[in-house]
Amino acid sequence: MNSSISPVPGHWYLDRESGETFQIVSVDEDDRSIDIQYADGSLEGASLEDWTARNLESCEQLEDTAGPFDDLESDDVGMPEPHGADIAMERALLELEERGTGSNE
Repeated sequence: MNSSISPVPGHWYLDRESGETFQIVSVDEDDRSIDIQYADGSLEGASLEDWTARNLESCEQLEDTAGPFDDLESDDVGMPEPHGADIAMERALLELEERGTGSNE
């Protein structure tokens, strides 16, 4: 059980049961939900209740977290070249934004 680790956007965590590492993209206290990006680039939404049921520990960011986006250039996604920024986080936010606008059609 995970009652002592809070989900913090930008922080990385290890799920001790699955062995997967992931980063918190966002936390919505009103909706009681979080957005997670795994090291392979995949995204998942979860409830804060699910978060507390996981067996987690804080961990360091992996060296290569670009996952399926590793062949894209910054021009491909309409972003300027990052300078020391967290590329995985920027890509996750862009993907979430694109999914949000597509659902209103």
